[in-house]
Amino acid sequence: MKKTHTIFTLVFSILATVAVICILVFLLKVIQNKNEHASAVLVTLAEKTKEKENAVSFAEQVTEIKELQDSIISHFVNPNKIDTFVSYLEEIGPKIGSEVTVENIEMPKVANNTIIFDLTVEGTFREVMQTINFLENIPYRVNITQVYLNKNSKEVVGGKNKTSTISNWRADVSFSIVSL
Repeated sequence: MKKTHTIFTLVFSILATVAVICILVFLLKVIQNKNEHASAVLVTLAEKTKEKENAVSFAEQVTEIKELQDSIISHFVNPNKIDTFVSYLEEIGPKIGSEVTVENIEMPKVANNTIIFDLTVEGTFREVMQTINFLENIPYRVNITQVYLNKNSKEVVGGKNKTSTISNWRADVSFSIVSL
């Protein structure tokens, strides 16, 4: 009887050990599957984060490119908005003290993307020269082709029969500018 009890205990122990081993193997497989799933989720999350960072970076680059493009375009005269540029030219004079008049605008068919302007600048010699200097340095691609300076003198009779001479300078300026 003792022998059967020992055999029974041995069989039960073997079955219990096999059951525990099966449960451990099952649990290890579950843990391994959960680990693989967690790794896949982390990889997917990393990819999504990278995509989001790339999208933000792309949006910033698009904004930078748009600003750069606007900056570049601002250095060219739009033929459809030439009146704005003419107003800009005529506003230069009062800021400096001279009088600027746009005499002629020409868009030659031979030279694409250029507009030719003829201006008259009147004032003192200093004002006329400052205006011409300003024209050379406006934020557009300007090529000054001709400048004619003329001096007009007038004698003015003042008090006590004094006469004085007033000098008025005039510059005829022709230049071309790059357009879109």
